[in-house]
Amino acid sequence: MRVLLSPDSFKGSLSAEAVARAMAVGVRRVDPNAGIDLLPMADGGEGSAQLLTRALGGSWRALWVNGADGTAVCAGVGWIGAKNMAVLDVASVCGLNQIAPDQRDVWRFDTRGVGELIRAALDWGAQTLLIGLGGSGTNDAGAGLLFALGAVFFDAESRPLAPTPLGLAQLDRVEMTGLDPRLQAVDLVVLTDVDNPLLGLAGASRVFGPQKGLMPRDMAPMDARLALIAQKMAAARPLFAAPDAPGMGAAGGLGFALCAVLGGKPISGSRYLAELLGLDAAIARADLVLTGEGAIDSQTARGKVVAEVARRAGVMTTPVICIAGRVLSSPEAIAQMGLWGAFSLCTREVGIDEALSRAEALIADRTAQAIRAWQAAAGAS
Repeated sequence: MRVLLSPDSFKGSLSAEAVARAMAVGVRRVDPNAGIDLLPMADGGEGSAQLLTRALGGSWRALWVNGADGTAVCAGVGWIGAKNMAVLDVASVCGLNQIAPDQRDVWRFDTRGVGELIRAALDWGAQTLLIGLGGSGTNDAGAGLLFALGAVFFDAESRPLAPTPLGLAQLDRVEMTGLDPRLQAVDLVVLTDVDNPLLGLAGASRVFGPQKGLMPRDMAPMDARLALIAQKMAAARPLFAAPDAPGMGAAGGLGFALCAVLGGKPISGSRYLAELLGLDAAIARADLVLTGEGAIDSQTARGKVVAEVARRAGVMTTPVICIAGRVLSSPEAIAQMGLWGAFSLCTREVGIDEALSRAEALIADRTAQAIRAWQAAAGAS
């Protein structure tokens, strides 16, 4: 038996590499002689920049920038000197996991630290910027990022405003003539982990706001605030894409700022990584594929690693099993994604806290359980 282990990271718990190693323990428990290939994946979220930097043979540079709440954070940028390429992900700057649940207030958070990383990369001579958008804890439509790159926001009396959703309540106009001119000469590639638009029922505020601390009563006001920001940005300069285009709602609207305002090229992060890392060839060698992520839910099918692995394996009729921290999707939805099955770390006996603290051991346990179930089903058929 040859098994391919190709998981995403478990957000706030384990890197994709650590998840794959834990899965390997479970495989060996069932079949010590199994051939095992480890191919950790990412979709533009947490850990994407480091994974990409290693794959491209680059070096890692650490910088101090503003975090979501304005306090300094040490974030990283991958530098591939041979290509004059910088690689970064927003999760390392304003990631949801960097903010304690009781401190999450997206009305007061912004993305200026991401703009500061971009500016640093431009100083190094970057000709290509590869930016992963998953895992953010912000919802500012990229106002902070644009502020760090030279945009200024004013009220009706020409007073400058803070680039947060709260600070932009009285936004009247955006001045973009001060945007860093070097942006016009850069190839900006934006790796999105979801295809949601900026606004509306499937938009950034209503879909991702709750996990970032947004209360139900604030959904409509926040959506209206992002609509105002987008309207004023469009009045300042022609947009390259409409707010309702796929991916504009990624990372709390950073997709909108990077693609619609700055002209970046949106690409599915999971597909980009799959091509770069040779996922198809790895699947072709396998009898069984195991993938995984922190939670299987309604967003999984909209560009996440699990769905991309299942899609590619489905073309080759290779069975795929998912190991997840939590399984929130129905059996029907799991089957529709092309998964043979999904196994959760959380059970009636194992709560979220225990699943987080014992993630490696539980991943090994669930992997062994999953393979035994698959073998039993194969033997019975």
